Amino acid sequence: MYPDPDDYASLEGDQDEDFDLQQEIARSAFADMCHDWERNQKYDRALQLTVDRLHGEGKEVHVLDIGTGSGLLSMMAVRAGADSVTACEAFRPMADCAERVIAANGMGERIRLVKKKSTEMEVGPGRDMERKANVLVTELFDTELIGEGAIATYRHALEHLLEEGCRVIPDKATVYAQIVECPLAMSWQTPKLVSNSDGDVLLRIPEEIVNCRGSSAVFDVQLSQLPVGCFNALSEPVPVFEFDWSRRENLEFKRHSRNLVNIGNSGIPQAVFMWWDLRMDLEGTVLLSCAPFWAHPDFEELKSQTRKQPFPESNLIPWRDHWMQAIYFLPHSKTPLAKGQEVALDAYHDEFSWWFGLNNSELHTGHCSCGIHIAYSRSRIGQLNDGPRNKRILNYMEELLDRNSVVLVLGEGSLLGLSLAALGAKKVILVEPNQISRQCMERFVVYNKIEAVEIRSSLDELTPEETSELSHIFGEPFFRSAILPWDNANQFVEELDWVKTRLKHEVTVIPQSFSIYGVPVEFLDLQKISAPLGTCEGFDLSLMDEMIEEHSKVADSPVEAQPLWEYPCFPLGPQCMLITINVTEGGSQNQLEQGQITLTRNHVIEECNGVALWAEWHMVNNASPKNTISTGPLSAIDEIANIPVRWNTNWRQGVHLLRKPLDKTATSLNWTAKYNAQLKMCFFRFD
Repeated sequence: MYPDPDDYASLEGDQDEDFDLQQEIARSAFADMCHDWERNQKYDRALQLTVDRLHGEGKEVHVLDIGTGSGLLSMMAVRAGADSVTACEAFRPMADCAERVIAANGMGERIRLVKKKSTEMEVGPGRDMERKANVLVTELFDTELIGEGAIATYRHALEHLLEEGCRVIPDKATVYAQIVECPLAMSWQTPKLVSNSDGDVLLRIPEEIVNCRGSSAVFDVQLSQLPVGCFNALSEPVPVFEFDWSRRENLEFKRHSRNLVNIGNSGIPQAVFMWWDLRMDLEGTVLLSCAPFWAHPDFEELKSQTRKQPFPESNLIPWRDHWMQAIYFLPHSKTPLAKGQEVALDAYHDEFSWWFGLNNSELHTGHCSCGIHIAYSRSRIGQLNDGPRNKRILNYMEELLDRNSVVLVLGEGSLLGLSLAALGAKKVILVEPNQISRQCMERFVVYNKIEAVEIRSSLDELTPEETSELSHIFGEPFFRSAILPWDNANQFVEELDWVKTRLKHEVTVIPQSFSIYGVPVEFLDLQKISAPLGTCEGFDLSLMDEMIEEHSKVADSPVEAQPLWEYPCFPLGPQCMLITINVTEGGSQNQLEQGQITLTRNHVIEECNGVALWAEWHMVNNASPKNTISTGPLSAIDEIANIPVRWNTNWRQGVHLLRKPLDKTATSLNWTAKYNAQLKMCFFRFD
């Protein structure tokens, strides 16, 4: 049961000193990892094979489990027949929970739990480990494989905690890379020039921004969910590195490899897609792959299996959110590669991260030098490059403005706001509180030689003379602090109120209103990130479910942000407008709406396990598509057609996941929506 709407502000505002800890506990379940049946079964199988083989050689088996979490792998080791098992877990709340889980499964006397980091463990009589282990089982990986410090942890364990010639599960990892041309990925990397409907260029992109390699932070995505036809594979996937987890001397912190790659399709090399697989046991009997569906070793077999549901091919392979794939951008090039050409793909890694280049053995890790990739997220850059959105806004603004227009732009990083000067406005004033964002906008102004633009670091810098001549207030709106789409509206309303108290005349505000829509859905996989585990591979993990749920009630909002284009879902009813807010009425609004969504049932749909939400901005006070900007579906939702919703790839939508799916006999879903401008919040409840 979620809090009453009037109590919702406590989730976002006045949080006591324990809130951060409770939030960390609430999100420590890694539920999607424990729901990853393939991962669990292959770890289990590798443990059984390893224990049997060592016993067959007449050896005792002493297992060390680093980062035990729920205790699942340790309990698997006991079940496999290990003679002793030592588990370590540094996060104390999870370690305490693992202790209870292990005891509840009757293994409290079989597993020694050490509540500290593995690098702090000591070996010897009466210490953390009585003796060194001869089997290590651990899961220390992220999308980049090494981003959680796997190399250092393995090196320490091999030197201090493990016997010579020990077995390690997993035994090896292989990293793969594929050279691609992908305009969609590039739209998340580099802003494009801004043009009006006639094709006239309004804003050009400075060369230092075009040539910048961007942030070195991992860009992890569900590559399998990329829209069909959005990339051109220039090469086949090639192995670029191998990690032998049982050999300390091979686990170097920095390496470079050069791989000659044959180009199978001509095109401009823009990025590298990267993923990895695990050879779970020494003999290579068990393989776990994180490849996208088109390169997955099991895809053809899975595809040949009969399925009753209209399952997307991209979802036939095992789903996981804890290990995805990654995109790395290559140094900027306009030179295409020709089919049949051979190029050198250079791969590099340090202790935690990766970078790639072509024919360049001295390439250094990518760091943003232009500021854009520091100031804005990749999804924000995608919004800046959203052609249909930009065209719709600029067409409307071009009709609205004249040579006497003075426009105040509220928001951050608004290239559209800058473009209004080129549309003929007399003057444009941008408010840019963030220093890096402000410097980026100044760079655009200088590069494009725009004279009719003033940039302010805060609203307080606006002079009475400037406010007296304002004719329009414009916002996309976008604020860097916003998480959910309607958070931008809350901030826009607050700043708009501040300006209006200093105005003595009427101004035109764009947008004038926003609406929030919802649709009941069946997620194919996303619900696993918070679904209770119950029994997992024969072990009772309900105590961990209870711990997570207890802290989640305090720390988590009923609605979270997710890029839904990566997580297919089927609509189970028509979209429903939950609430509409007129932003010009300001912070005095306190609106409560309630209603009911009819669920559409057919033989394909199994259950309603969530509600997807999004915001739509109205430049005028009507919902005409011509004057509306949507952060949600790209086309009308058809709850009868049995096709997944197509979501805007440049926004994170709101998601309410039902802790328990609706009964299959349910015919409707009740909802409550509350908006309070003063508290800057929107609340949603679904029953």
